Amino acid sequence: MRERARATNLIQRERKFDFIALFYTLSFGFAAGSDRSIQAFLERFVEVADCDELTHPSFTNWFSPTLVALLREILDDAIENLDPGRNDLRGRLEHFRDVLIVDATFISLYQDANDVYTASGDDQAGLKVHLTESLSTGLPTRFQTSDGTTHERSQLPTGEWVAGALILFDLGFYDFWLFDRIDANDGWFVSRVKSNANPKVVEELRTWRGNSITLEGKSLKAVLDDLQRQEIDVLVELEFDRKRGSSATATKQFRLVGLLDENNGEYHLYFTNLPQSDYPAPDIAQLYRARWEVELLFKELKSRFRLDEINTTKPYIIEALIIMAAISLMISRVIIDELHELEAKRREAADADESASRHPPRRGSLAVERHAHLIQLY
Repeated sequence: MRERARATNLIQRERKFDFIALFYTLSFGFAAGSDRSIQAFLERFVEVADCDELTHPSFTNWFSPTLVALLREILDDAIENLDPGRNDLRGRLEHFRDVLIVDATFISLYQDANDVYTASGDDQAGLKVHLTESLSTGLPTRFQTSDGTTHERSQLPTGEWVAGALILFDLGFYDFWLFDRIDANDGWFVSRVKSNANPKVVEELRTWRGNSITLEGKSLKAVLDDLQRQEIDVLVELEFDRKRGSSATATKQFRLVGLLDENNGEYHLYFTNLPQSDYPAPDIAQLYRARWEVELLFKELKSRFRLDEINTTKPYIIEALIIMAAISLMISRVIIDELHELEAKRREAADADESASRHPPRRGSLAVERHAHLIQLY
């Protein structure tokens, strides 16, 4: 009898676990209110799943390696297959398969979590979210996490995924070996140049009239302070390790572009492998400005989907909430895409003007935030 009672209690406890209710609680519950605590999630789960009672320990025990793996599989599947209202690249970007913007952001955690998520300071804990955004869809094509001390460059794979695409990154990914790997795999890149860079100029790609300073054969630092031209467009020679961990070095020529900032008299410098015949110096700077889109995506994740509001020290809960923030972002894009289709059908039925404005994709996150509680209950 005692064993039968235990089995009955176990079955009753098992029945309380409703993955669908939990999934939508985590994806919409945080937006339904300002509190992203585990207790708040628990209360919303009880409401959505319509269960009589659920203890805090029982709820937190659901956050396991199995749950995290399942959520990761859902996110990876969405990243691979979701294509919400794809926006074709236009103008100077239409020649690329896609424009991929690479970056990472730091998420602060409670200090007690530093045994798993270490940060640079002794009394700090945190993790990094490593993300690659597709400019054509406004969504991630890669979403990974690491502890707060992991260098951004170590999390960026190289290979055929770059073929035909333009890769934009900041100084966190500054690596001549990476430049070479992108070029070898038929990809394109634009990167800022570090302030201490001093490559040797091999060839000038643009000639200047008059008694302009000759750059060929000189190091960048030797001539930079004396230049007054509006643009720098040269080939430089870069040296790097032939293989990771190898003492053997290799050299390769890449294009260095600079545009003079008339406000401070300094140059904005970029490395790229884009041809000068197709993309003159001003175009390179204009292309690099698109990198700001990933900053807007991080801002959206943090402001709308509470990416940086992690009020726990338990690793599996932390991982689950981080992944769910990305999934919520993907869901918001599905919602706005459905709204676009409904609006198009409405205009067609009413014979309305087809030039009516479309809601920007980022408005989807605002719609989710405002109406998440209704969506969650539905």
